[in-house]
Amino acid sequence: MKYLIAIGCWMVEVLLLASLLVSMDYTFMQALMLSSMFLPVLLAMKYFLPQVKLEWTRKSIAGVMCLFLSFLVLEYLLLMCCHTWMMSYDSGMPSVLLNPVFLALVLAILFALDTSIGKKLDQHFGKTPKSITFISDRKNVTLLTEQILYVESNDAETWVHTLDGKRYRNKTNISQWEQILEEGFLRTHRSFLVNINQVTKMETDSIQLGETSIPVSRKYKEVVVAKVATTT
Repeated sequence: MKYLIAIGCWMVEVLLLASLLVSMDYTFMQALMLSSMFLPVLLAMKYFLPQVKLEWTRKSIAGVMCLFLSFLVLEYLLLMCCHTWMMSYDSGMPSVLLNPVFLALVLAILFALDTSIGKKLDQHFGKTPKSITFISDRKNVTLLTEQILYVESNDAETWVHTLDGKRYRNKTNISQWEQILEEGFLRTHRSFLVNINQVTKMETDSIQLGETSIPVSRKYKEVVVAKVATTT
């Protein structure tokens, strides 16, 4: 039901965009086809933007701007190809569809609506368990993120520890694991990333995950204390 509602919302958004494009001398079917060209870029934004950890530095801001610019270029190419396929080569696109400000505004509105609707659906139906696949000792391993207890960095490799006591060796560094796991996991130390929902006790310089003690460094202590206080 959750996915059907989400698909229904996308269809409504496409229909609203189509009604706008009809005013630009497109037939309804042409407008519908053009408006559907916004969905691939919206899906790309949903996948890539949440993975960006925005910090107010020139490098990170420039990276976000380049990423969003790539979305605009992709959208322009999709619209141009679709328009050329439906119309004659001599028929130019309406100037408003060539306006980057207009395209950026439409994409921003669609992304904001989709994010808001997604949060409400998660609150009503609960979040869909997220699974990840990685390589451990030359084998593919697939786990639900909620099965992971903590990730430990050990020199050139990391160890993924699970709730059932198993552990998997992996070459992905812990900073990348932090980006992959995102919400629900918290960095407590340069070598440890923990499942915040499994914290059972907060000590002076450590936290308890059941019988497992994980160190908390001074760099992360303030964030860890605040986060633990809101989840326990």
